Amino acid sequence: MKVGIVGDAKRVVAWEKHLRPHQIVREVELCPHITEVGKVDACLLVDESDQNLDILLQGIQLGLNCFLISRQPTNTQKLEKIYRATKEAGVHVQFSHWPTLAPATQWMMDRMDRPSFLSITREIGYSQFLNTEDEFRHFWIDELGLCMKWIDSGIHHIEAKQIHLEDKQPVAIHIFLRFDNGSTADINIYTGASESKHLRIVSSRQELLECNVPTQTVRAGRLNSANKLYFDRQTFDPAKSAEKAALMFLKSIQMNQETPYTSYDAYQLSNQIERIEKRLKQFI
Repeated sequence: MKVGIVGDAKRVVAWEKHLRPHQIVREVELCPHITEVGKVDACLLVDESDQNLDILLQGIQLGLNCFLISRQPTNTQKLEKIYRATKEAGVHVQFSHWPTLAPATQWMMDRMDRPSFLSITREIGYSQFLNTEDEFRHFWIDELGLCMKWIDSGIHHIEAKQIHLEDKQPVAIHIFLRFDNGSTADINIYTGASESKHLRIVSSRQELLECNVPTQTVRAGRLNSANKLYFDRQTFDPAKSAEKAALMFLKSIQMNQETPYTSYDAYQLSNQIERIEKRLKQFI
């Protein structure tokens, strides 16, 4: 496959290194602008700017299969346009929703389809928190996107509560979700911790999975013949996340299958973000 990479020179070169190990890639073309991409099988758009969705839409209209590498966008109107344009153009689009694309998560999702219970705790060391509303917002948005993608059911009920100190510093948020299929999920973010911690726990009737996100270590628990809980352990390399995400995108194109995180996923997430933010405003 021939792959184009569009964006800032330093980041483009870094992503080229992620592509080189794959035999599926025969040629890589580096471009500063989407309009300069020639005839390629796939295009990686590395762009954190406010215009990245406009550039992505332009790429789709040019008939390019695109992987947008950026913080998760949340502009509902633009995401709806992108979703509809993707369908019309018949191209593949992937978003870099890292909670979903991470190797540990992919392994867990393959092992457990639609968990009945999902609990996420993220504690951020107060010395590491940049103390911006936007950074705090994206902490819970990323986890919400994972809950929606994994449980894959309509959301029946939402509860949400957010805490600020003196209406300035965001400290904590708790989100509870009940899905149409009966599954539940809760997200807890806290920015005043002495030490950082990030844990995801999921369960079905047969198995329990616990993921230490920073180390990408998963403990899988089941009952043994004596009805005692025992655990197996799987460890994944966090440094391989980008390389594997690129490979998943290319294989989706090659196999003509949906990407791991599609334009529809991004659009649906933006709708639920609006719903939660309306809920949060009720308690200000």
